[in-house]
Order: sequence, then structure tokens, then C-alpha cells
Amino acid sequence: MNHVLEYLESAVHKCPDKISVAYGDDKYTYRELSDISKKIGAAIRAEKLEDRPIGVIAERGIETLALFLGVLYSGNFYVPIDPELAPAKLQAMIDDSEFPVILSKGRDCGILEKVDFSGRHLCVADCMSADGNSVAVPEIGGNRPAYMVYTSGSTGKPKGVLKSHGAVISYIEAYADTFDFSEDEIIGNQTPFFFDASAKDIYLMLKMGCTMEIIPTSMFSLPPELIDYLNAKKITFISWVPTALSLVATLNPFSLVKPETLKKVFFVGEVMPMKHLNTWRKNLPDLQYVNLYGSSEIAGICCYYEVNGEFQNDEVLPMGKALKNCRIYLMDNDQVVNEVDHVGELYLVSDALALEYYHDPEKTEKSFLTKDFGEGPVRCFRTGDLARMDAEGNLIFAARTDFQIKHMGHRIELGEIESVAGALPEIDRCCCLYNAPKRKIVLFCTLAEQADLTGQQIRSILREKLSSYMLPGKVQIMDHLPINQNGKIDRQALKSML
Repeated sequence: MNHVLEYLESAVHKCPDKISVAYGDDKYTYRELSDISKKIGAAIRAEKLEDRPIGVIAERGIETLALFLGVLYSGNFYVPIDPELAPAKLQAMIDDSEFPVILSKGRDCGILEKVDFSGRHLCVADCMSADGNSVAVPEIGGNRPAYMVYTSGSTGKPKGVLKSHGAVISYIEAYADTFDFSEDEIIGNQTPFFFDASAKDIYLMLKMGCTMEIIPTSMFSLPPELIDYLNAKKITFISWVPTALSLVATLNPFSLVKPETLKKVFFVGEVMPMKHLNTWRKNLPDLQYVNLYGSSEIAGICCYYEVNGEFQNDEVLPMGKALKNCRIYLMDNDQVVNEVDHVGELYLVSDALALEYYHDPEKTEKSFLTKDFGEGPVRCFRTGDLARMDAEGNLIFAARTDFQIKHMGHRIELGEIESVAGALPEIDRCCCLYNAPKRKIVLFCTLAEQADLTGQQIRSILREKLSSYMLPGKVQIMDHLPINQNGKIDRQALKSML
């Protein structure tokens, strides 16, 4: 297989009238998705572009998938754009990518009125009415770019991570085989399409020829209705960010209604609080729960852990073992670490690695290296994550190198403080940051229902559970923690409150 469009072509051949993607009452069969995507591809190809970044305003809806695939049919690669993105960040993306074309669902696209964009703006209706009814499947090699996602990283400056068709195929083949997905799967999509993790749902759908139901965002604030929605759509599989799963667990609708068709619950993107996972497992013990670990610099994930056995609320789930298309090495001072519990920096070798950081050869060279781990030189990615291996061979996350701090003469992992605080029954969610100028650890948190504690009382409780040098200097109780457009806790917003 050379390119991801072969997944769609195969699905059209096998099940042309099957629903591919749906959002409420809107839906495309595989034949319709193919036809519309090819018309979009023809409209873009009329601009005589090849291997160029095409921006796509990634609204929630079935049209966005047709826009993505249309870009691929045109022989270019797509770049998802958050429709709520701040104008300054969008301008930075436009300046970096120099989009010749930006696509959107409708003609009314207010976000483009707030930036300086000199390229062409096309909507779905424009593409449907353009000359050239369709386009043939292009000849695309595996090393050709398929899509690019912008991630701000720790610096706040957008960086484009470019991924190839071959990388996506390598990941999806391993993913589908490992977890025994089938054409009968019905995927409940939560992840916004401008977020990298959504590609897992999209390309799994195309690979299997199954159906993806896009869940309305409003459902996640109403867990009983959300569960009813999962049942009405007969959803069998979800891969959500932990914040979404935790919200359901906090409001705990399971005494009123339970998922009837759900079989697999995966989570990815941030640490899953164990006490919230335990709520899911206690009420729905027969489901398959899988913790996924990955990075924007790889198509999909690189390792996974299927949750078995009992875990206490203050424990952290393993990252698990490498997906079959990946090899993972821990390095300490340029030496491969094989000993149990020896912390090292995680390096990743895989056919699914990204091509590069777009327009940033210096950063690409620093992060995507050629290294010999004992079996000859190979291309690898230096993740910046620290991990250790347990006695069962599972990787255990230790810290992000940029989440480590030096405080009172000690090296501290902020995630360890979050794990201890988050396990308290009085705390719902929390996030720990370091105010370097004031040399103060700050814990932001929301309280569990019925809890009535002050920040000082929480500090007193934590004093019994943490070393003195790890104790937060301030506990800030909030009504809710800010959530970014990806559905994760917004650490950047919290940093502005320090």
C-alpha cells in the first residue's frame, strides 16, 4: 500500500452504501465521501499545486473529512486549523506555511477576516460547482506528505509536524491488528479534527470500512445524555482524552444509564487520573481499557497498556509496551538502559515517525537523529520524556524533561505532586506548575462534590503525603480548570495566573 487513499478506495469497492461518517442527521456513505472528496480534489488541482500545505478550517462535521481527503486527492497535504484559534496564532501558521489555499465548510469564515491571508479561500460549495467533476487517484509514494499539525510545544511558538502517507499506514496497520478492530466497529469520535489524535479515528475508519459517529461537543457536559447518545448510535469504541472521561466519571451517570454496546475505552493525550478510571472500571468492569502513549512527532501512538488488575487511586498507569511497528529505547548519558527502574530518556524508532518540523531544519536535526542503539545506525526521535521499565517490561512514565524543576536543592517531578494530590477524595482534577521567579510550587485544583476545604487545609493534608520540599507553596482552588480546544487542561492559561 502506497498511500492512505487506498483505504477509501477499498472501502468504496467493498461497501459503497455503508455509512462512513455521521454527525447528527448528516451522513456520508463511502461512495458519497469518495465522490465529494474527489470533486474537492479537482477544484484544488485546478490551482496547479502539488505537495503544498492546504489549510482546512477543521469544524466539527462530516464535511471536514471530505476536505481533508480532497486535499490528498489533489496531490497536496492538509493542515487542520482550529476554527476558534486566536488570530495571532493563525497568522503565525499562515506566515510559516504560506498556504496557497484555505478550505472551509461554508463561505462565511470569519476567522480569515482577522488575519492577513493573500491566498485563495474555497468552501465546499465552491468545489462542488467548479469545472472538473472529479479527479483520478494520484500516484503518491509513501514518503510524500499527507498532513501537518501545528503544536505550540513548550515555547508557545507554533511548529508544524509533517507526516507522510507511509507513516500513517505503518501506524494504522499495527493499531488495527493489535486491537482486533473490525468492519462492524462504530467509532464515537470526541477528538476535534484540528487535534492530531483525531487522525487515529479517521484512518481507522477508512482502514476498516467501519462507521465513525462524530459526537456533538455539547453532550460532554451532560453525561446521562451522552451515554444515551452512545447507545442510540450503537457505539462500540471510544478513544477520548482523559479530561472527557474524567468529566463523565465525576458526574457518574452509571447508576441511571450504562453504555449497552460499548466494548473498548481508550485514552490518550494526558495522564488518566486513576480514581476516575476506577469509577469507569467499577461500573463497567467488562470493557477493555487501554492507555495509549504517543507524540505529535509520530503518526498515532508508539506504546500501549491494557489495564488489568487493581490500581490504587494514587498509582499511575504504565505506558506499557511498544506497538509492533515501533522500537523504544531508554538512554542515560548516551548508554542504553536495560535495568529495571533505571530512569532514562525515551527514544523512538519507527516507520511512523514524522518527516520533519516544517521550515525548521535546525530543530529537525536536534530532535530527529541518527543513532546506533546496538544494531546499527537508525533514524530516531528524541521524545524529551523520561521513563523507567518495571519488572514486567512495561514502561512507566517518569516526567517530561521540561516538567522537571529544581526546588530547594531537589529535582522534582511536578507530575508526581499531581498524582498524589489528584488521588485525594476531596480533589476532582488538579494541575501543578512552578512559579520560577517566586520559587513557589502552585497547585491549581477543583474540589469534588460535597468537599468544602480551603487551600491551607489541602496543604495540611498533602504535608502528610509529600516530602517538605515537594509541598505546594500555594493551593489555588478553582470552580473549573481551563480546558484548551484539544480537551486537555490548559497549562498555558494557568501559567498566566501564576
